[in-house]
Amino acid sequence: MNTLDELSSQEEKIYEVVESLKGTMEAKEQWLDEAGVFNQYATLHRKYLELLKQTKDASTQLETLKRLVFINWYMLTEPAVFTGINELDHAVIVASYQWLNQYIIEEKLDKEFYWMLSYYSCWDYAILMFSEPDMVALTDFVKSVDTDVLHVPKKQLPVGIMNSRGQMGHYWKSCSVEIE
Repeated sequence: MNTLDELSSQEEKIYEVVESLKGTMEAKEQWLDEAGVFNQYATLHRKYLELLKQTKDASTQLETLKRLVFINWYMLTEPAVFTGINELDHAVIVASYQWLNQYIIEEKLDKEFYWMLSYYSCWDYAILMFSEPDMVALTDFVKSVDTDVLHVPKKQLPVGIMNSRGQMGHYWKSCSVEIE
């Protein structure tokens, strides 16, 4: 079983490759596909789910679920040439959302996950296509989000809080959630 740190390191390596690419979007996409980067990310996504299922540590489970949900959302909201995330295993996406649905039912979302999920819910299609009709708690959460409200805590979080958290950390840093 991989640790969160190991998976984060793997994500960082993929991110560095994606960020280093030059050329047209088409050329980048072809290179990422032929070099196996898209497959590496799909494997990494599966490893996060394996960790979620196998660990008994509640904080590790929560962080792993945050990353899975982010990757699910990011795949549908950003071009693959910017993320290295292309086609993920549908079963892994559904399983991660089933976990999330249960976390909502059991009120296990921490404050951070709550605002993250509220933000992702503004792109409701990225979640509802997997949650409807069976995952009622998740579907209700997504539909209840006021999309006119900015759910990101701009410049409110401690510096470094998003370090070593894979692409999720990079993304949230780019949204200026940390205090400068």
